[in-house]
Amino acid sequence: MIPPLDEKPGLTIRDLYPHYTDEELAEAEDNLERYLTLVLRIFERRELENPGQLTDDADTLSCEAPASNSS
Repeated sequence: MIPPLDEKPGLTIRDLYPHYTDEELAEAEDNLERYLTLVLRIFERRELENPGQLTDDADTLSCEAPASNSS
């Protein structure tokens, strides 16, 4: 079980890159924000095309590899 966000402090960009200048940190944060926005847009688009495909059985993960079509 994952604890609520307010109980566990998260990592910051500064924690990951302590040697970055303030300008480099701002750029890294902007890049991360743009990346996460893109990932969310892809998820939302896929969810619109096939509702439930990405979220069904969210409580379980399959440990089996997909079947290969190689001959």
